[in-house]
Amino acid sequence: MIYPEIQLTADTIGRLGNPIRVYLISHKINPATGGLISFKLALIVPDDTPNISELECLLYTEVDCCYPYDLVLYKEAEWESLSRDPRTFAWSIRENGTVLYERESV
Repeated sequence: MIYPEIQLTADTIGRLGNPIRVYLISHKINPATGGLISFKLALIVPDDTPNISELECLLYTEVDCCYPYDLVLYKEAEWESLSRDPRTFAWSIRENGTVLYERESV
């Protein structure tokens, strides 16, 4: 189940940050209530993104969410390399993550 708050956050990040893809890596829920506690997203951004740290700061500042969330950002070339190696976190994201946003092809 994808919580609406997570999808809304991914869509907002898609509009503001122009990533190629956004994955849901994980989410935590309250076992007693089933309510969302927090979540983690991975963003794949174009190689020509000038400053990945500034983009990350911008997104944390501009994207409002009622729940705490974490972002992991990869440039496209880095992602393509790392996500093919089963020893990496990127590979685990590609294999087990859920795509929430994908930029339309131009």
